[in-house]
Amino acid sequence: MATALCYVPLIQSVWASNLEAEFERISWALHGHGYSRVTVDTEFYLARPDCSSNNIHPHCQSPEQRYKDVRARVDGGLGIRQLGLTLSSDHPGYPDLVWEFNFGCGLHRLPLDLETDNIQPKPQPWPRHQDPRYSNMEPINSYNFSKLLHYSGLLCNFDVTWVFFHSAYDIAFLLKLATFYRPLPPSLSDFYSGITTFFGGSHCIFDLKYLSCCTNHLYGGLDHVSKSLGVERIAGEAHQAGSDSLLTSHTYECMIYACFPFDRAARHAGILYGIHHI
Repeated sequence: MATALCYVPLIQSVWASNLEAEFERISWALHGHGYSRVTVDTEFYLARPDCSSNNIHPHCQSPEQRYKDVRARVDGGLGIRQLGLTLSSDHPGYPDLVWEFNFGCGLHRLPLDLETDNIQPKPQPWPRHQDPRYSNMEPINSYNFSKLLHYSGLLCNFDVTWVFFHSAYDIAFLLKLATFYRPLPPSLSDFYSGITTFFGGSHCIFDLKYLSCCTNHLYGGLDHVSKSLGVERIAGEAHQAGSDSLLTSHTYECMIYACFPFDRAARHAGILYGIHHI
């Protein structure tokens, strides 16, 4: 099933200068204007390649051990480079609203390869905040982002559904932002308590990577899964957080329609790929 769209959504690039204004738009959309699905993608770099807690392959680890590795890497990293956020509505004709938040990060850091769970110095798209066209843009301060995140209506909102693709690191970084960059909780149960507090609980979270594993024909990364469903990337580029969040949102809509009718996806809610399943 192909997704038919007659418009190309504007991916709003957000820096320190327009952070407050764009959060006001997010708050407006969430409060009585029909937007109830939030799709998130993060792009980030780690501080060092030796910050996992052990050398056991993830397939041989328990969920608790996988969480400890995620926690060690996220707490040991410098933070998010970009966060993409797409708001979507179930009402026909409501356009997707897309933001790409730009945080500061150095080019010398090593990106995490989520498909192999190894840290590899592979080529990456040129970070926008290092692009000469954006040289005068001031990156977002994480404290200011966290403060506005709490005022926006995104957190502690039980009417919102959260969608991710390979959610373990996305949710870990979101939880750090929700707690003003405090260290992640020491145990998996405490981590889920934080998720329940800020994101409405497991029933509000869907991981597209895990959902694809529940089908008989979908596999691979976001681009491969979306192409298998006939969904095209209609704005931006791969590995840019705004574009990836928009593609994830469209792929979710198509996957639910094609593979999980009659609300059958609900039984798979709250399962985080990279922690509970890999």
